Amino acid sequence: MHAGLSSLLCVAALVLTAAIAQPAFAAASNPPSQVIQGIPAVNPVKQPWIWPLPQNWERGSNTLKVSERIRFEGKGARQPIISKAIKRYQNLMFKKEDYPMIPYNWSTTDNKPSRSSLNTVVIDIETTDDHLDMDTDESYTLTIPVNGKAVIQAETIYGALHGLETLSQLIQYFPERRSYYIPNVPWKISDFPKYKHRGILLDTSRHYYTVQEIEKIIDTLSWNKLNVFHWHMLDSTSFPYVSKKYPELAAKGAYSPRHVYTAKDIRQIVQYAKERGVRVIPEMEAPGHSTAWGYGIPEIASCLNTQPYFGYTVQPPAGQLNIAHPKTKEVVYGLIDEWAELFPDSFFHAAGDEVIMQCWSNDTYITDYLKKNNQTLMELFEEFVLDMEDHVRQKNKTVMVWQEMLLEYHFNLPKDTVIQVWIGSEGVKEVTEKGYKTIVSAQNFWYLDLGFGRPRSNPYPEVQGAGFNHWNRVYSYDMRANLTKEEADLILGAEATMWGELADPNNIEDRLWPRAAAFAERLWSGYENLKGESLISADAILRLLPWRERLVLRGVRAGPLNQGFCTRNPLDCFQPPNPNK
Repeated sequence: MHAGLSSLLCVAALVLTAAIAQPAFAAASNPPSQVIQGIPAVNPVKQPWIWPLPQNWERGSNTLKVSERIRFEGKGARQPIISKAIKRYQNLMFKKEDYPMIPYNWSTTDNKPSRSSLNTVVIDIETTDDHLDMDTDESYTLTIPVNGKAVIQAETIYGALHGLETLSQLIQYFPERRSYYIPNVPWKISDFPKYKHRGILLDTSRHYYTVQEIEKIIDTLSWNKLNVFHWHMLDSTSFPYVSKKYPELAAKGAYSPRHVYTAKDIRQIVQYAKERGVRVIPEMEAPGHSTAWGYGIPEIASCLNTQPYFGYTVQPPAGQLNIAHPKTKEVVYGLIDEWAELFPDSFFHAAGDEVIMQCWSNDTYITDYLKKNNQTLMELFEEFVLDMEDHVRQKNKTVMVWQEMLLEYHFNLPKDTVIQVWIGSEGVKEVTEKGYKTIVSAQNFWYLDLGFGRPRSNPYPEVQGAGFNHWNRVYSYDMRANLTKEEADLILGAEATMWGELADPNNIEDRLWPRAAAFAERLWSGYENLKGESLISADAILRLLPWRERLVLRGVRAGPLNQGFCTRNPLDCFQPPNPNK
């Protein structure tokens, strides 16, 4: 990492040096069972090592040993989803690294551990109903006393899941003692998300992901308290969905019979995600980006594989749905019917982005239709889109679309339509001032696939790729900028996106994490704490560094945030520039 970026990562080291130092825990009454030497490592633990940061937390100064045979009891522990989660967390809580890159700073907690141990966690939930939607209550409280049982209280099972995750992050392994402890007991945490919709978009059309690979991504979403998996399954490049009514679409439109998703696969992923508090929202990419549909049913496609493709598509191969052909609506509506059953979430993404008019204006079927019906191309386009969205609404779904529908094409969208903003952060203002609810995915901050070149320009090096959104840029973006309170209240949440041109299962985790974790904290913790104090990157980096290490320990191939020395000693590296030079 270059020196310039190190300065950018943290510009408030003077504040950090005020962290409290207490007597060394290594000097406790029981001598260490081993001595570990190496380069010094100092993290001030100014805030608790919890990611994302809870809304309200109080900590003490005692140190509590944790039994590796910890028990879970209470009404919540018997609920099936919680019971499965307990089995997972009994493993996650006791991951260990004998030589961690970031040793916990035991000087920040009492040098005499409590004589008691944490043996029992009570999980108390108000309702065992497992319904999951955007309005599901995800709040929880966690109390850990010096003596006695820890208690997780939540309105729903999904709040309890978040409580389990927070508890797991509080448990630290002490290599010298070969034991697990919770520092700074007692703990009182009261927590809830700032935004209801906190998601990651994954493109599995350009590159295919197995069910197991998708499930691993969902695991990591849940650990970061993200609650939406936006599944961009279809695009111009492939049609991997095996439709019951139109099997020829995948038979001829998928990369191969192995690169497909069956109804069974989808149900498995939806249930897997639900058990981790993650909603799965499908996106039906139409009528643009639809080449692969035409391989199975040619009559529903326009400009199919036109060469050269320039002027017919934003990237190869060329092809859009033929919006004049009656067969097109039949197929689209049939697929909506199937997905409405397979994806129980109340949100359904109807896309509508990046349509190229020249594709249609050079299709004689469409131009003949327009003349016969005395319509303009834009009128036909709007009719197709609104009819498609109405069919989605008939399935009791809330319609999401990309911002072009409103801001570029100026279609008369119903006010219950949720607009996903992506073409620059300024779109948030434009959408909300028109009174529409929005999901923010501003590409200049929250597109995580950018910065690696533009594949459609290869091998022409003079065409530059978009900039890389490093973690601090992701973290520093305030989507409320320049909005009135009324406009800001229309933000339902946000999604960071991972489009698939240059990402596949071999590099996806490095591309996502820990930058998506920085995004996740903004959506859960917000921009200020309950006292109105700003949450700043200078503090966040001290927690993001160890969180990345914990993700790696859990099997996630998350990318590094800096060189090893700075990872261990952030205050020695992240210093403000010398004003005398």
